[in-house]
Amino acid sequence: MTAPLTPALALAFLGELSLDVRAAVVFGADGRPLAGDGQLADRARDLLANADGAVVSDGSLLVARASGGGGLALLAGDFAVLPLLEHDLARLAEALPDQPETRDSP
Repeated sequence: MTAPLTPALALAFLGELSLDVRAAVVFGADGRPLAGDGQLADRARDLLANADGAVVSDGSLLVARASGGGGLALLAGDFAVLPLLEHDLARLAEALPDQPETRDSP
């Protein structure tokens, strides 16, 4: 049996996938940040509201909605491989549980 994907674990996983992830945040279904960079949360909230399951991008800011209504956002650096990050972000959003129970900090 595998452990559930927590918000903090999702952020750690993103950091391992690319050295050029500058910041990341995990949102709950209510739109509040559960883990990660609170300043990025403010910037990503509008994009998250318009995400429909696929990854939405505003240049270097990528956002993916989770099935439970929450989502993930990351700020990619200049040397990030964006198509790969989009794919990884979408897979992590699918793996997030419907309702994370507590706020985690990386």
